[in-house]
Order: sequence, then C-alpha cells, then structure tokens
Amino acid sequence: MDEKYFRSLMSMAKSLQSVDPDRSDFWQGFQRGLRRLYHSEDFGTLEEHEKWMNCRDGEYRRDLQTGYRAGFYRDQLKIDNPGDVQSLRKLLGLSVADMAEIVAVSPRTVEGWAQGRPMTEPARQLIKKYLMI
Repeated sequence: MDEKYFRSLMSMAKSLQSVDPDRSDFWQGFQRGLRRLYHSEDFGTLEEHEKWMNCRDGEYRRDLQTGYRAGFYRDQLKIDNPGDVQSLRKLLGLSVADMAEIVAVSPRTVEGWAQGRPMTEPARQLIKKYLMI
C-alpha cells in the first residue's frame, strides 16, 4: 500500500466516522487497523496488536474489533464469489449471526453462501459498502 492510498482510506474512514455516528466505533477501529497495516511495527506494540486481533468477548466493543481487523486486513478483503463470505467472516472474527445482521439476511442465508449458493447483488453491495471493498 502506498502513502497516497493510505491517506485516501484514512480520510474516507474519518469522514464516514463523522457522518455515520451509528458506526463510529467501526470506523475508529478501522483507522487503527489501517495504521498498523501501513506503519507495521512502528505503530503500536505487538502485544497491543495481538490484543486487538484476538480479544475475548467484551474486551473491546465488537465494532471496534471488527473495524480494526477490516483495516488491518484491508488488502486481503474480497468478495468475488459466495465462498468468499465464509473466509471474510472468519478473517474478521464475525459469527454467522453477525454477518447476517450486517447484510440484513438470515443466518441460514449466510450459511448457504458458505456452501456455494448464489449471493444476490444487493447483499454483495451491502458487504462491500460495510467493509469499503
């Protein structure tokens, strides 16, 4: 990731944080994860990074942790086919229920995507919008 792309993503995340107060925690976590991705070990300690990546329930608010992971894994996020939803969900540490809530579908639908069932374009667009991919 080059500096120009990093700065553009940071600017976009800051703007979204201010205009979307319901998802402010996600965008705050996203910025922190993106900083860690870009600056590597020059941003935060390894212990802090591991804590953000592996925190137990309740240690951080869920949206902060999900945002951190989305920012840190920014270059690996994709959703080109239904099977990617399963990988993406696991990468971000989301449960089936969490992913279903994000996309406004039933958990059974998310499980179906993991098994290769077709994904609707509106669902794909919601996931892309949520994760800025």
